[in-house]
Amino acid sequence: MTYTRERLGELLLRSGRITETQLGNALAIQAEEGGKLGQVLVRHLVLDEDDIARTLAEQKGLEYVSLTNYKIDREAVSRIPDRVARRCLVIPIGYDRGAIVLAMADPLDIETIDDVKVRTGMDVLPVVATATQIQYAIEKYITSADAFQDVMVNAEEDEVEAEISDGDEDVPIVRMVNQLIREAVIENASDIHIEPGDKSIRIRYRVDGVLHEVMQLPLSVKAGVISRVKIMAEMNIAERRRPQDGRIGIVINGRAIDLRVATLPTPAGESIVIRVLNHDMEMLTLEMLGMAPEHLRTMERFLARPYGAVLVSGPTGSGKSTSLYAGLSRINNPSRKIITIEDPIEYQMPGVTQMAVNPIIGLTFARLLRTVLRSDPDVVLVGEIRDAETAEIAVRAALTGHLVLSSIHTNDAPSALTRLVDMEVAPYVTSSALVGVVAQRLGRRLCRKCRKRVKVSSELLLAAGFTPEEVEGGLKLYGPKGCDDCAGTGYRGRIGLFEVMEMNDELERLFLKEAPSEQLREAAIAAGMKTLRRDALDKVAAGITSLEEIDRVVI
Repeated sequence: MTYTRERLGELLLRSGRITETQLGNALAIQAEEGGKLGQVLVRHLVLDEDDIARTLAEQKGLEYVSLTNYKIDREAVSRIPDRVARRCLVIPIGYDRGAIVLAMADPLDIETIDDVKVRTGMDVLPVVATATQIQYAIEKYITSADAFQDVMVNAEEDEVEAEISDGDEDVPIVRMVNQLIREAVIENASDIHIEPGDKSIRIRYRVDGVLHEVMQLPLSVKAGVISRVKIMAEMNIAERRRPQDGRIGIVINGRAIDLRVATLPTPAGESIVIRVLNHDMEMLTLEMLGMAPEHLRTMERFLARPYGAVLVSGPTGSGKSTSLYAGLSRINNPSRKIITIEDPIEYQMPGVTQMAVNPIIGLTFARLLRTVLRSDPDVVLVGEIRDAETAEIAVRAALTGHLVLSSIHTNDAPSALTRLVDMEVAPYVTSSALVGVVAQRLGRRLCRKCRKRVKVSSELLLAAGFTPEEVEGGLKLYGPKGCDDCAGTGYRGRIGLFEVMEMNDELERLFLKEAPSEQLREAAIAAGMKTLRRDALDKVAAGITSLEEIDRVVI
């Protein structure tokens, strides 16, 4: 194929995407401000990147690709240097019939095509992608592509383990592990799973609560990867028979990231799970959590109390800590002394005294809580109520003039009461101290750009929990489709699903009579509590999430 240099403006004009007046204005701005014509058109909202990329692809008879869900070949990526990719805004993404496939924001740049041809010694097959997607792919793949290549081609198990002991950043296995973590942070993953199998090591990231496989590594790197992570987390690398826990503090792209590491011995080798905690993540407000107006009003009442206990319940990863921090930020003002006890400190909050537990030196939740109560606090946040001692101290603190916020592991709001009884807190103490319980889950939000209308039968809607009146009223439901913005998943971001139970006289009476949690639940619903399922259905009816998604996270 012969490539000739053409001008972007002429192609856009020929395709009818812009008018002569718009082109003239854009060229005048380009002469004044500098930069490429495409950047000027995007910056001044004449066209978006996708329009330009698709036009270039059509006019030059090239394929348009979306890199957000394209399976990029790491070996191909390593064929050109980082500096060339960044300067020319190109990235090799694979091979096709002996040619290297090169994603380009500007396929009219024949000089770059020739440069890549010379560097790789291969024919070049250009494809078109948006500049933003190429920058993202460069950031994600190319920085340490050579490390992956070196490790996957040359690694011998004994050599790798010997090499990493000194922590040299130039050792391929060290750079590869760093890049695994870096990619997870770029992807906004909450967890990294490193799982050895019989034939390979599977790497999976949990994004928006769902696991996605991102790569398979050869077994030859197993010892090196596991040992490197254990060294970073200050674990005993010689101990492979027992589970271990550790932490890693790391800075990625100027952001402080805290990693919690857990190892599990399996017949195929140690499996590792790394929880990613981003200290610089935006602090969410109560409104941003997705609470319904009535839930917001109830939470405001809880937080306005001068003393009492407010518990947030739900399984691991359901957003309990985020909700607690949102509540704290609402009442954080100079007139209040707020102290937190956490494991670990997940967000830095100005104006709040924060402490981390450290069981190794005896700083448990219970011991720190005793000390905190002697430090004249108005509000105390206890990261989690895990044992009877912490439960007893926290609930009694709520009786003695402190507002106590904490989390507890139960499936719904009424079960938090019976859980405290299981922890041997006297019912008369709990009933007097507890202000309310918030149970929650996290559901994925439908991508606003590509969500699609779906038809669901009346029978299924009724079975899901919608009322006959709602079904007859004509519900407009949406489902996932998949686009570049959501990486083909159909979902982007998450929203909270809530159940807020406020203590009242009837609940106290039943609780003191040791009524089962189901009876407590019926009383709470009779008093106006909206269940988790009902809150989730309301968000489905509003087009925020899908019926499939709430079935996945709410019983």
